Amino acid sequence: MKTSKQGVEDHQRSRQEIEDCVTFVRLELYNRDRSCGPKAVRERLKEFYHVSPLPSERTIARILSRCGLTHGRTGFYPE
Repeated sequence: MKTSKQGVEDHQRSRQEIEDCVTFVRLELYNRDRSCGPKAVRERLKEFYHVSPLPSERTIARILSRCGLTHGRTGFYPE
């Protein structure tokens, strides 16, 4: 029997996996000198990785911002 708590844990794990896929694809595109914005990341997730559920461009943008992967950056750097 599946309790509601188990459902929440499954959802959180799934969300983390999607976030990991988004960051991986973003860095992959960046390293290949390709467009690596939210739209390009979403297309790559859909066509090559068959990620489900597919996050929206806005969700991808929030993930990239949280991880410091915006404006050509590849992450946070210590000062």
